[in-house]
Amino acid sequence: MSTGLIFIWIHKLIQADVVRMMYGLGCKYVENLVWFKKAANNAPVDIPMPYIATTKEILLMFKKGEGIDLRHQRSPDVIIDFEVPLAEWIDEEFTTPKPESVYEMIETLLPEGGYHQELQHGRFVELWTKRANPKREGWIAFHQIKKPKVGPRPILSMIGSSILGSTQLPPAQDDNFTFM
Repeated sequence: MSTGLIFIWIHKLIQADVVRMMYGLGCKYVENLVWFKKAANNAPVDIPMPYIATTKEILLMFKKGEGIDLRHQRSPDVIIDFEVPLAEWIDEEFTTPKPESVYEMIETLLPEGGYHQELQHGRFVELWTKRANPKREGWIAFHQIKKPKVGPRPILSMIGSSILGSTQLPPAQDDNFTFM
């Protein structure tokens, strides 16, 4: 990528590592957005961490190159929204479904980033999209198929998209991606 914006969902434990990695790729930090998660009972979602529990995910925004037309917006840098209950997505997904308002914020920030007439496709790319998500105009989306396989292998255990530690779980049968 010579020019563009990259949006990466992270948790506080890996924030410094992601920033260092992105700087190593020639990307500059632009901004961040915090998703304060609430459960269905309106209580904060507390995800265990080594020192202090977390109730948020952080969306880091990086820029590479020049000449990107960013539309100034008066959007807040914190979204307070409900987390989809784990039982509703864990069997088919690897990460927590994200709030709709994040997509709207990205589309507003990059008004020329959507559907490209000459290319005949969208210019927004989402990796690990949710299978149940409706197709958004201007977006190319990929979904990783999650299927159980025989035999254990060490992986990082994830709740939502929180890394809790190493465990033994059945590996994925296919690491196939589905274009959506």
